Formats: sequence, C-alpha cells, structure tokens
Amino acid sequence: MEEKKQPQKVKDFFSKNKHYVFIIIISIIVSIPMFMPNFNMQYDDGIQHICRLIGTEQSIKEGQIFPVIMSNFCNEFGYSWNLFYSPLTAYVPLIFRIFGISFEMCLKLFILLVSMLTGISMYFYILKITKKQNIAILAGVLYILVPYRLNDMYFRMAIPELTTFIFIPMVFNGLHTIIKLKKKTSILIWRSSSE
Repeated sequence: MEEKKQPQKVKDFFSKNKHYVFIIIISIIVSIPMFMPNFNMQYDDGIQHICRLIGTEQSIKEGQIFPVIMSNFCNEFGYSWNLFYSPLTAYVPLIFRIFGISFEMCLKLFILLVSMLTGISMYFYILKITKKQNIAILAGVLYILVPYRLNDMYFRMAIPELTTFIFIPMVFNGLHTIIKLKKKTSILIWRSSSE
C-alpha cells in the first residue's frame, strides 16, 4: 500500500509544479553543450572567473571574512578582483566545492543554476501581469533563449552579466507593484523620496 502512495506523491508534485519542471528542463537542455568534454571555459572572461574562484577560496582559507584581496596573486602583491565583480558570483559557485569538484565545473553548475533562476524569475513577473500560466511559461523559456544571454553564456563567459538576467524581471516586477499601488500610498512614496 505504501509503494502505491509514493508514485502518487511524485505525480502530484509534478502536476502542481509542472511550470517549474518545464523551465528547469529547458535550462538543462540549453546548458548541455557547456558540459561536453571539448567545451573550453578558459577563453574571454572565463579564465578570469576561474582565477577569481581560486583566489576567493584561498582568501577564505586565509581567514578573510569578506575576501576582497587575493594576497597570492600578482607575485604576492595581491589583487582585488572581488572589488570589480559581484561577490555573489564568486561565493555561490564555491558552494559546489564542498563536493570536491573542479573550479571549472563549479562555474558550469553555477551557470546552469543561473539559467534556471532566470527563467523562473521571468515566469513570476509575467504571471503577475497576465495571470496566465501558459504565457508566463513561454516568457520564461524565451527569456532563457535570448541570444544576448546565450552569447554571455557560451562566448563571452560574462558570469556577472549573465547573473543580472535574474534580477531584471524582479526590477520590473517592483515597478509594476509601485504603479499598481493605491493613490494615497503613491503620494506617500513621492513625498518621502522628495525629502
């Protein structure tokens, strides 16, 4: 009896969350070429981000709470790579190091995670505006497949720029919320911002 309940729970989970599952599957399909053995991440900005991961991990091991300066870079003079890029794009990929995988693979897994979150972020924004799940799913998938985003992902290796695609729908979602607020509330917003 217990064995029959398990598959039903799995079916219920997938039927309730089919929109997330579909976006995640598309993200995985789009990311497959990156996981091929002949894919080289060490050109354009890719080598910088791999070095940044190495330096951030070494700085954390040295005891820096917020690793900004990689002390052993540039002939031991140090280099402040994390001042130029968002620390989020260094800390999150390093979480995958817990499993003992390479820095390059950490970056690839982070890019896959970013692709998933990008589609889900757009899904929520369009769902809020249209209230139609199918349109929101389509928007999330198309946002993952935007040519400029794919260029950042496969040719430029612009990891921080790629990560910003998650937050663009959030910004528009916030603007949409502000516009839809009641008149009294928006008057309070204007007054507080002008003071």
